[in-house]
Amino acid sequence: MKLYSKHKPGIHNTCHPDKPRLKAKMTNEAGGDIYTRLLSNIKAVTEDPTTPLDTRTFEEAELVLANQLSEDKQTTLLLALVGLLPTLQQDPTPAANLLIRLLDGANYSDVLSLGEDSDGSIPWTDGLGVGEHMISYNRLMLNLLGKATSNPTDAAHVASMLDAMLALVRLWLCTSDTGIASQASKLLLDLLKVDREVQTHPDARVPAGGRGLVWKRIFGDKNVYGTIFEAASLSGPSSIKLSKNQRTLAQARLMEWLPVVGAMDWNTITRSHHEEIEAAYGVKEGLLEFAALRMVDHKDDVLMHRCLLDFYSELLRSTKTSATGLAAPAESQALRYMITQGLQARSAVIYLQPPGTAADPLEAMFLYGPAANYIGTYASAYPEHFLASQMPKQVNDQLRRALDMLSARWAHADSPKHDLHLMASLPRKALLPAGETTVQWEGSPLAWLPSRQTHPDVLNTLATIFHGPSKEIRISAPSSLEADNNDIARQTEAAAARSLYFNYLAHNKRFWKDIATHADTVALKDLALAAIDCLLAVITANWSTKPDMLLPTTIATPEHGHLAILSPPALEYALPYLLKPPQTFSNLVGGRGDTESAAYKIAAAKFDAVRALHGRISAQAEREPGEGYEEILRTLNKRIAEGPLSREGEVGGRIATMDL
Repeated sequence: MKLYSKHKPGIHNTCHPDKPRLKAKMTNEAGGDIYTRLLSNIKAVTEDPTTPLDTRTFEEAELVLANQLSEDKQTTLLLALVGLLPTLQQDPTPAANLLIRLLDGANYSDVLSLGEDSDGSIPWTDGLGVGEHMISYNRLMLNLLGKATSNPTDAAHVASMLDAMLALVRLWLCTSDTGIASQASKLLLDLLKVDREVQTHPDARVPAGGRGLVWKRIFGDKNVYGTIFEAASLSGPSSIKLSKNQRTLAQARLMEWLPVVGAMDWNTITRSHHEEIEAAYGVKEGLLEFAALRMVDHKDDVLMHRCLLDFYSELLRSTKTSATGLAAPAESQALRYMITQGLQARSAVIYLQPPGTAADPLEAMFLYGPAANYIGTYASAYPEHFLASQMPKQVNDQLRRALDMLSARWAHADSPKHDLHLMASLPRKALLPAGETTVQWEGSPLAWLPSRQTHPDVLNTLATIFHGPSKEIRISAPSSLEADNNDIARQTEAAAARSLYFNYLAHNKRFWKDIATHADTVALKDLALAAIDCLLAVITANWSTKPDMLLPTTIATPEHGHLAILSPPALEYALPYLLKPPQTFSNLVGGRGDTESAAYKIAAAKFDAVRALHGRISAQAEREPGEGYEEILRTLNKRIAEGPLSREGEVGGRIATMDL
């Protein structure tokens, strides 16, 4: 077995050419001493299991030896470690960690050769056993098996080891160590991915690249497939002895794993593989039915119900048909499944709370957020399907109920973060008012977000909505809007963002006064940073003028965000705030330029906004010379030359509190 390690080249010093050689000589001498002490300790422990491992020497070897050993010495050390591990009667962590480090550059064939060179095979099954005392062995075996995920041939070899695969699945679901469970889950997913066959027919039993042997082992082998049900079921037959808490852990791990498998091949998780096994757990259509409908006792276990809602959200997100931009498909197989099985309605009602439904207060406290997140995932992943349903009105009604708070509560109470996150996830078209009058504008939940006595979460939500679609349109590129003309959904979102900004501004004319006040209040760092984020979001907004959207007639409505900053009422407050020197308060704890101080962080964020405005005004001046932008640029250039902080800003300042 050849395991070569690349030596790092020395740093040559032209003044002292012998220094690199001297350093290398000293390092080699130290490495030789560690190597000798290590082999001596391994030999002593092998001969007398009561001899303790020299932990310090093993740790030094892990840090130093791996990059220095010759091929012969490395092979000798590897064989010594492989021979030591099965006989150890003490904590194997030092030896296992060193072996992992030495095999860092090895491939799967090298690992198999190591087993042959040690006059035996690698004890995969034993090393994957479940137990607290097995964690170091588990980590070693998972690391070695992970080397088989680089090509289908190696993955197929792993699939051919029935006992090892059975032990791997059992370890994933039953171990008490979260890190081992995560590593085992990732290994299974990586094996499935590299062994995935190219789908040739929608009725293929497994995805038809690879040969599909890992898929066939997990889903086609009764013992392996049945282990999943046995470990995760609370009521079905099981030969695996686990407590209820351990079984709920297995359920959570299965729910985290299935969406990724479903994204690779939906058909595999939704069809029956072994009817006799599935029937024993009340299942007819495979693992998804088991996990989504049968496995969790959602009526009596509110925590697992919460996990179930998160599972539904991830299922929608991960199995969404890939599409560019916002032109998402109307629906996916996962969404269709959620609707036909009644799971979407059951999940949404927890958040929507329609009249006539009485929710348990404890359940509402735990489930409200995940239910809101599910609706947000649905609305953002499938916006056209969401807009065509009855849910937009229901969601807006619930948002208005949730956001209808006294002004003092916004400033002093916890924010309705779940509702705000949902609002930011909705298609902006769903937030548009039905008309231009005050009564009609109040039909939009955006009208209920205050700017004066407010919360950082509110300003961050406004920033997300006003900015438009996440892909930024660079105004310096004249054809950037034309490049997106074919993406109607993206243009609609960009136009809706512009409409929402101006409608909000028309009905809240003190918005920019409030933003400038919050941004200048260093005592409330989070609020100040959120206000600057709102300012930056408008400056860099991704807006469109097509299709036509409702706009107010009482204020100017420029086409772009940076021009909106130069128009009333923003012109009166936003631009003067950006141009004046920042507050540094060098006399306070932290001092001038201390990156941990609130004043410095706020000044740096403000400077980013100034530079963003400068970049966009520069492009505007190039397109429209002689329109007065040059004077603004000269002022911005002067401010940028001062840097994030300036001496002028140290005099006086405003350390204020929120207007109560």
